[in-house]
Amino acid sequence: MPSPRTSLPAAVGFCLACGATSSSADSEGHTRAGDVLRIAMPTAVVGYELWRHDEEGLKQFAQSWALTVGTTEVLKHTTHVERPDGSDDSSFPSGHASNAFAAATYMHRRHGFAQAWPWYVAATYVGWTRVQADRHRWIDIAGSAALAGVSSWWLVTPEKDNPVIVAPLLLPGLVALEVHLRW
Repeated sequence: MPSPRTSLPAAVGFCLACGATSSSADSEGHTRAGDVLRIAMPTAVVGYELWRHDEEGLKQFAQSWALTVGTTEVLKHTTHVERPDGSDDSSFPSGHASNAFAAATYMHRRHGFAQAWPWYVAATYVGWTRVQADRHRWIDIAGSAALAGVSSWWLVTPEKDNPVIVAPLLLPGLVALEVHLRW
């Protein structure tokens, strides 16, 4: 069975390569890259877990992703937050960012931060493309990241007994990291 330490960077590289094929120096290229990564990141997680034969992880990702994306759609249709470009009132939270952060937070929860940080970089890039395209504000992106994090921490179990777990903690008026140590 492949190791997450060697396989995960390859999967992230694949995601970034997909985005790079669509990106250029102009904002339209970045928007296209964000569009590609929004699909490529969850698809890469599924491919990675299938390749590893991790049926439990695949099931947990599917549940966490479905909860994240489903809740995103419900919130978009109930909060009625106008987009920065004024095109509609479905700004909060960002669907693109929810898809990307669902992949990143799953990888963090299941495989640990050392393997997940490149996924967070890619997910943040997806969020940046949405802000640059004037489709979202950073609060929409943060809402998506928080939603994906809550879903992953609720539904996904770490693959192995990690002695150190670092988790983001987002509460009203508080942004912190929570560290759990086992010995």
